[in-house]
Amino acid sequence: MKREKLNTLSERDLLIGLITSEKFCREISPILNPRLLEIEYARIVAGWIKEFYSNFKKAPGKDILKLYRAKCETISDEDLQDNVLTFVEKVCKDYDNIEKFNDEFALQQAVEYLKARSLKNLAEDVDAYLTSGEISKAENAITKYKNVEKSSGEAVSLLHNFEAVVNSFTQEDELLFQFPGAYGAIVGKVHREDFISYLAPMKRGKTFALIDAGVEAVKNSLKVLHVSLEMSEHQMSKRYWTALSGQLNEDNNEINYSYFEKSEDGEKWEIKHKIIARKGVSISQIESKQKNLRRLFRGGDIRILAVPAYSLSVEALEAKLDKLAQQEQYIPDVIIVDYADIMAPSDKGDYRNQLDGIWKRLRGLAQSRKAVVFTASQSGRQSINKNADSKDIAEDIRKLAHITSMVALNQTTEEKKDGVLRLRQLALREGEAEFREAVCTQCLSIGRIVTDSHFDNEVILEEKNSETTSKRKKRV
Repeated sequence: MKREKLNTLSERDLLIGLITSEKFCREISPILNPRLLEIEYARIVAGWIKEFYSNFKKAPGKDILKLYRAKCETISDEDLQDNVLTFVEKVCKDYDNIEKFNDEFALQQAVEYLKARSLKNLAEDVDAYLTSGEISKAENAITKYKNVEKSSGEAVSLLHNFEAVVNSFTQEDELLFQFPGAYGAIVGKVHREDFISYLAPMKRGKTFALIDAGVEAVKNSLKVLHVSLEMSEHQMSKRYWTALSGQLNEDNNEINYSYFEKSEDGEKWEIKHKIIARKGVSISQIESKQKNLRRLFRGGDIRILAVPAYSLSVEALEAKLDKLAQQEQYIPDVIIVDYADIMAPSDKGDYRNQLDGIWKRLRGLAQSRKAVVFTASQSGRQSINKNADSKDIAEDIRKLAHITSMVALNQTTEEKKDGVLRLRQLALREGEAEFREAVCTQCLSIGRIVTDSHFDNEVILEEKNSETTSKRKKRV
């Protein structure tokens, strides 16, 4: 029996989008002609789902198997019937892993694919007519051709279009995840198309913060691409593995771990310390640990791309994303660039304008890929011994114009010793601004830049003289 294989990622994602996403069905159904698809069983499944959506106004989801059972007798060819069943059963088996599907990007790609297929069919028809000398039929085919086009963004009347106003309040941007506690309030909710940046001086933990974003994303079953321009692949892999699994390079029984504990009056939080132990990585257990993490993350994954500093432009990153999608069927929901200021510029000119161009293009990347982009920016030297502010953004403050959220990582030398980090919101495009700081406990020894967080007005912080060491409270 010959198994038909989906010709491209576009047809595979189109079918998965139709099965899993009501939004995808709603947007693609008006322009979807199943006959445009190249593989026969893809045409059959697409036709079934288009009819299902027309009747019930929802995607079939796991009911796709019931839909197959109701429709399979209409397929007379046993091999074709088997091909459809194989595909449907695989989708149902992997449903939990593919449910969190980047339907926005898949929809964009599906429209382009249907356009290409439609134009190819037209070209073949015109060529056949010309070959047989039927000029009038060739002209007629061109005249009757209808563009495959998703409904365009026409101007909307707010005083006449009731549905447009309702949709603006009921259809929110897709929430991908939110960091826990006060930490999450400072960063803000993370949506597709967001562009989020951390600001800190050198050696303050920018890479750890970006890794933490990747870890939080994969915990929420999202696909991550982490582009490192400073560290090698094996260095990044070690850091991520420690953050994900808790396993270190070697056994360590004397890790200083800071944590929050309620004060005696129960009104506020105090920062305490204890000694914890962590095991070194066991090579023989890595495969088993990977299996457990895959089960836990339900389709989430992290891929690392390490390239030399100043060697990768945003356009080159776009090409690598295309290759990942086409060759490996990997479409990231989260793209982390560590960090934007050391990407290769696309434009000639002075350094400040080159930086502005890089940040503009990364914002465009988030929008075109329907993903969230995380990056970091180095603050000026003056912020090493004080809290970073927006005026401390190195080289060009215009970066603030392109981001949706920017967070400063603040920490004194004493706080670093005590495992304390403070986060301050510098910019937030959507939502309520947060003027409090988040006080965070951290333990970089186990790969965690934030282990817990509370707002500064909820925490008792010891004041310490920077010139003389003041008496500290007894540690737990």
